[in-house]
Amino acid sequence: MIVYDLETVKAIPDKKSSHRNPKIEYCEGWHDHANMGVSVIGAYDYDEDRYRVFCKDNFGEFRKLAEKTNLLIGFNNILFDNRVLREMGNLFSNAIDINDDKCYDILQEVWEGEGLERIFSYPSHIGYGLDAICSANFGTSKSGHGALAPVLWQEGKIGEVIDYCLNDVKLTKDLLDHIIRFGTIKSPKEKEKVITIRRPGKE
Repeated sequence: MIVYDLETVKAIPDKKSSHRNPKIEYCEGWHDHANMGVSVIGAYDYDEDRYRVFCKDNFGEFRKLAEKTNLLIGFNNILFDNRVLREMGNLFSNAIDINDDKCYDILQEVWEGEGLERIFSYPSHIGYGLDAICSANFGTSKSGHGALAPVLWQEGKIGEVIDYCLNDVKLTKDLLDHIIRFGTIKSPKEKEKVITIRRPGKE
């Protein structure tokens, strides 16, 4: 198994404002996967028990890792990360096509555990972010916001973006380990409510 997460090159425009920083490149929103680009991919490899970082110079190594791995785990990876990776050929020489059937998406499993569809729908599906779930279950939180990472990358703050990405990978791994062990999580929206989550590899 591997746990993975990515950050994008281009920033996400603010829906509430038409202002854009002229020094920053933007895509056209969270669904504009073809124009986002990939700055860094972070991963945790269970077989080797180590964290790994992939940037433009070694994206091919992540492709090889994904191809040989039986199960790839992420948080919103099927609807976001995988789509961005498939489209990255627009900005780089090769895309990375991850088979969704090999993936376990924790966010989709949480939605399903709550009796919701596996596709996002507003407003029923809001409130289940990685930060909210980890805060409710472990008292830990993300080190930043994903929308800020592209801005930091374009400002040359490469180490800060990699650090942020790997922290998200760690939080996702912690959540996965908890689900594998207990099969439940505390709801991030309703105090004292417990959600039953399908474990990886289980129908």
